[in-house]
Amino acid sequence: MNLSYKQSVEISKKQGEDRWGEAIYGEMELFNNIELDKRPVFQTIGKKREVKQTAVLTIFEPQIDSISTSKEEWIGARVVDDAQNVFNVENYKAIYDENNNLIKHQLNLIEGRF
Repeated sequence: MNLSYKQSVEISKKQGEDRWGEAIYGEMELFNNIELDKRPVFQTIGKKREVKQTAVLTIFEPQIDSISTSKEEWIGARVVDDAQNVFNVENYKAIYDENNNLIKHQLNLIEGRF
């Protein structure tokens, strides 16, 4: 487990696809007040072992600008951490406290490409 509280991430949401089916991303937004928990996933294909990085990104409230809680807006977004690792958002969940106040956003990530 590789847990970091002091870094930031840049996220650009998927805006659509080009004529070849490749994702088109919007402007990068910087997010601080985060927790990024990286975990390797090992898989063997044939006789070759591959390592993919997965991660759970938690964005804590409050943020400078309000953040959407629409799952559809987050799926497929691109996340770049301080070390320039690139991830894609696979799942999103808004987490609320007992008074129904938004306290954090949880994004499940998988290693992606630029």
